[in-house]
Amino acid sequence: MKKIGEVGLSSPRVLIAPVLMLLAACASDYQAPVDDRSSRLEREAPVIIVDGQAVPASARAPVATTSSSSGSAAVVGAASTVVRPVTLGSGISRSSVTRVPVAPSVAEPAPVNQTPGTQTPAINQPAPTRTAQASGNVSAQSTASSTSGVAAQSVETHIVAQGDTLYSIAFAHNMDVRSLALANNLATPYTIYPGQRLSVSASGVSASAIDAVPQIPAAPAGEAAPDTGRRPQAAIDERRTGSVNTREVDGVTWQWPAEGRLLSTFSEASAARGIDISGERGQAVYAAADGDVVYAGSGIQGAGNLVIVRHNDRHLSAYMHNSAMLVGEGDRVRGGDKIAEIGSGPNGRDMLHFEVRVDGKPVDPVRYLPIR
Repeated sequence: MKKIGEVGLSSPRVLIAPVLMLLAACASDYQAPVDDRSSRLEREAPVIIVDGQAVPASARAPVATTSSSSGSAAVVGAASTVVRPVTLGSGISRSSVTRVPVAPSVAEPAPVNQTPGTQTPAINQPAPTRTAQASGNVSAQSTASSTSGVAAQSVETHIVAQGDTLYSIAFAHNMDVRSLALANNLATPYTIYPGQRLSVSASGVSASAIDAVPQIPAAPAGEAAPDTGRRPQAAIDERRTGSVNTREVDGVTWQWPAEGRLLSTFSEASAARGIDISGERGQAVYAAADGDVVYAGSGIQGAGNLVIVRHNDRHLSAYMHNSAMLVGEGDRVRGGDKIAEIGSGPNGRDMLHFEVRVDGKPVDPVRYLPIR
């Protein structure tokens, strides 16, 4: 025994080696498991991701959570809770991300996994069907109101164009020319000018005032009244000859304006309220009765080359779609004088469209023309 003890005392290196190994182990980087650490262990504040944004743990109120395994409550952000960092990536679906509105002045970055130029539908956002429908109704009402206003304006007023006469304006709006003059407070010599805005509403014009209006000259806009009473020589040279069937109605002796057959009858519902008479291009068009030419031109839409003859203060006759006109405003004609030549109608067929107006209103010409 003594021999052994002497050996242990004489060999201190044998005792020092285990001590050094123990000290080396204590000085290493070894860390105990998280669950074994002290609650007083100091560490950096965790970073919590909320709605795609980093929020310091100190700014978030503690939230009680319950462990599904133990049923015990724990407080998020407490010393005993460790929040591990989360890396954003493709593992988060777009349905779990809530978009945060940004100010209009700040450009919003493109959403994750979205190709520029494409649009991702909003999540859990109701379709604005009712709002859109209501907006559409308001827009439709506004548009209808605006359109109605424009239509009303175009119906109630007429802007005078170059070549217009009071008679052509009244004819275009189914008015008596005397009512048109009274509605616009026009007086002798009843001059109108291009660009002038005329009312074409006869409301408020009395019949007695109409009867008191003197004969209105057929002066084109901006021009003096032409000389009246002249019969064009061409109209005389090619006037209708031979036996002519006539009919007197309302003090006017009427005859057919062309030799062709009747193609269509009068209808108040049609756009052109008169009759169509067949013929060939260049065939003669005759004055249906004695009168003065109050318009000869093409300024009325849909009428082509139009001649209007005034037979008295109440009766007018109109001849449309002529290929040539042999008379002008202010010319005097007699029934049977050649005033124009037949042309083509809107459908391309050679014909004459003929109308009769009484007090500015279209009437059935057959009621005035003789039977044949």
